Amino acid sequence: MIPLREDEGSFTIEASLLLPIIMGITLVLLFFSLYTYQKSMLLQIASATAERASYNWENSNRATTGEFQAGNYDPLYWRVGEDGLLSSLFGIGTDNGSTAIALPDKAEGGGPLPVVKLRLAAQMVPAGLQGEMGYAYSLTGRRISTELKKLLQLPVLDNLLADGAVPEVYARSYVTEPVEFIRTVDLMRYYGAKFKRNSSGSKEGNGMEKKNAALMLDKLR
Repeated sequence: MIPLREDEGSFTIEASLLLPIIMGITLVLLFFSLYTYQKSMLLQIASATAERASYNWENSNRATTGEFQAGNYDPLYWRVGEDGLLSSLFGIGTDNGSTAIALPDKAEGGGPLPVVKLRLAAQMVPAGLQGEMGYAYSLTGRRISTELKKLLQLPVLDNLLADGAVPEVYARSYVTEPVEFIRTVDLMRYYGAKFKRNSSGSKEGNGMEKKNAALMLDKLR
């Protein structure tokens, strides 16, 4: 008869009790690592797409790398009508001059220049990802946004994560055009000087004073 205080076989019993717990924790960590990797990949793609779109925004003839053939430019004043400038200033058309395309983009080419530019940048997004790519024009600046999501088959994390194991990321990038900014400042200085000369009734002075130009630059930044 085996005494009750003998510990033979206790290791097997303890191992059989702990092994499922250890395996469960390992699986949860493995699935969480896959989820984190997928979300990081989505964020990198979204950020790169928005950055490329804002970088190439001034010319729809540019490739994703920024290259374009000499002489292929967009019309000089395309920003006034097609870029949403009038929509943002006077409230006509879409709100804030905004436009968006669904990803993956299955539409054919053509359309307004903002849509064409978004479609060119959307070529960087893999076909298996879903989301939306948008453009908005307001008085504070022009903004490119990219929103991506991917449905993962991770049943272990469906009830543990707030997004239901469907990673969703958002990235945005602002359009900056130094040449266009300088051209706009020069245009405003020219008309400012014209208005100032007409209001004073004097023909002397062909430019805006430096202090007024500095104030205008601060407002435009």
